[in-house]
Amino acid sequence: MIDLNNKSILIVEDDDMNYIYLKQVFKIIKGNITRVKNGLSAIEVCNKQEFEVILMDLKLPDISGYEVMRTIRKTNKTTPIIVQTASKSPDEHEEAYKSGCNEILVKPFKIDDLTNMLSKVLG
Repeated sequence: MIDLNNKSILIVEDDDMNYIYLKQVFKIIKGNITRVKNGLSAIEVCNKQEFEVILMDLKLPDISGYEVMRTIRKTNKTTPIIVQTASKSPDEHEEAYKSGCNEILVKPFKIDDLTNMLSKVLG
């Protein structure tokens, strides 16, 4: 299993239950997580701090995850962004890639799916 000791991960997730699941996963794989609940906070924190990876929800209460990724990509082209979404729509996935994500995880996902994805993008 991947060890993310001393790696900073941003979780952009407004749903508390989804966050609790991710928090437990990152406790196991030792990632240092920062959580924000909306898009504007994600943009703000990304302007102040660097992360090794960003987990991005697409459906946020203020602005969409697509808009957040486009804004982040204006100044940060390299940090991997993994979209986490319940959508299986090819159109939404295509829009996510166009907006700047590197990979997509469809919810619900297992810990192995997430750790394999993290290994891939942090490779």
